[in-house]
Amino acid sequence: MAVNPMLSSGANGIHQGIKALESVAQEIAELNVSDDTAAAESVSDSGRVGEMGEAIIDLKTYQRQVQMSAQVVQTADEVIGFLLDVRA
Repeated sequence: MAVNPMLSSGANGIHQGIKALESVAQEIAELNVSDDTAAAESVSDSGRVGEMGEAIIDLKTYQRQVQMSAQVVQTADEVIGFLLDVRA
């Protein structure tokens, strides 16, 4: 019997989202933003701040991907449960 494609799609979305979250979290950890206000005004550090902002946006995007994929899995579970109830 084939696995429900909706359930499989949701699980794949969760897996890919978590992998992306781990990657972005590693990127944020490596940015090592300085607390020195004078250094924060330099061009290279302002680029780091921009990279940090982009990384945080990516983090939120992948978080939403995982949440929506979990919703797909939940909906697939409800549909399967309903179909089993109808058949019983």
